[in-house]
Amino acid sequence: MSYKSEYPSGVHVDPEIKSFFENFYAISDTPGDHDKYVDQFAPDATFVLASNKSTGHEQIKQMRLGMWANVTSRKHTIPKIAPLNDSEFLLYGTVAFELKSGDKAALDWAGRAEIERISDDGKWRFKFYQVYLDTGALNAYRK
Repeated sequence: MSYKSEYPSGVHVDPEIKSFFENFYAISDTPGDHDKYVDQFAPDATFVLASNKSTGHEQIKQMRLGMWANVTSRKHTIPKIAPLNDSEFLLYGTVAFELKSGDKAALDWAGRAEIERISDDGKWRFKFYQVYLDTGALNAYRK
């Protein structure tokens, strides 16, 4: 599966940052990779998903577990990522998922990400990540 995105022409984005986003969504779509998912965030990061806010690795892990509670599979498609500067990005995508009930759906989403390079290992991680989606559409699939 490819998680490559289109970036604005004429704008340089560090290949390591592009790789970070590609790897993150691959991990996001892998059931059970909860610790690997959490490791994509700085220890004190904030993650906001619709109206749910979590800060720090333990809260982010709990949110991640909740994201998979009723879902058997998901696939993100991220056609466009636009840098605001060297460490802030706007993202647009779709997530298709299958619920444990057998229902299938897809939702459009947009996001804002602020990333930072962690000095311990030099890897990029989210400092702040917010995902905007239509919670009314999402609630229609919850059972």
